[in-house]
Amino acid sequence: MFKVSMITPTYNEKENIPKLAAELFELISKHPDIDLELIIVDDNSPDGTGRVADELSSKYPIKVIHRAGKMGLGSAVMEGFKLSDREIVGVMDADLSHDPMIIPEMIYSLKDTDIAIGSRFNNESSVENWRLDRKLISVTGVWLAKKLTKTADPLSGYFILHKKVIDKVSLTSPGYKILLEILVKGTYSKTREIPFRFRTREHSVSKLNSKEYFLFLKQLFVFSIKKMFRR
Repeated sequence: MFKVSMITPTYNEKENIPKLAAELFELISKHPDIDLELIIVDDNSPDGTGRVADELSSKYPIKVIHRAGKMGLGSAVMEGFKLSDREIVGVMDADLSHDPMIIPEMIYSLKDTDIAIGSRFNNESSVENWRLDRKLISVTGVWLAKKLTKTADPLSGYFILHKKVIDKVSLTSPGYKILLEILVKGTYSKTREIPFRFRTREHSVSKLNSKEYFLFLKQLFVFSIKKMFRR
């Protein structure tokens, strides 16, 4: 039996959370050897996402963390990790952009790997309606991050791992690219990247802003300096 916690940070996602829960748990119901819970970490969304999440917890195996304000995607993921008592943890967006169809494959791949990553940069992957400016930002960010890791998509926000990968690691990234920190600091020997369809957001917009980009660049700088001194 695979016991898994999927963590999803939320901010103004009341339209998407019910759809995500329905789609996710319908899929998992076809895999009786997977015991999955969804941990929703809400940053006090003014649209009532937290209340909707509480209502869903009476229907699905959902836990909800209510935070005082908008405290950042990375810290939300870390709170979800702390709440989970399961051997496998994962992260996905709440806005339906991450197609849940690959979650069983990601989980099963952990039989012989440490981290499974939903990759946007696999030959079989697809990104719906990828605006040129967004694509340029993503490609540039990945190019910079690959100076620290050989992973094709080290900035993916969609991944599942054995919790032992991060058991002895102090995660500090407040921004949205926590996978990069895990890849740099984590205890693991093998990763697997799985292609998926990055879907168009229907009822929300990207949470990335100038602050998140600044935090990412700061993260790159700090990790690069540490890597230089480890040589």
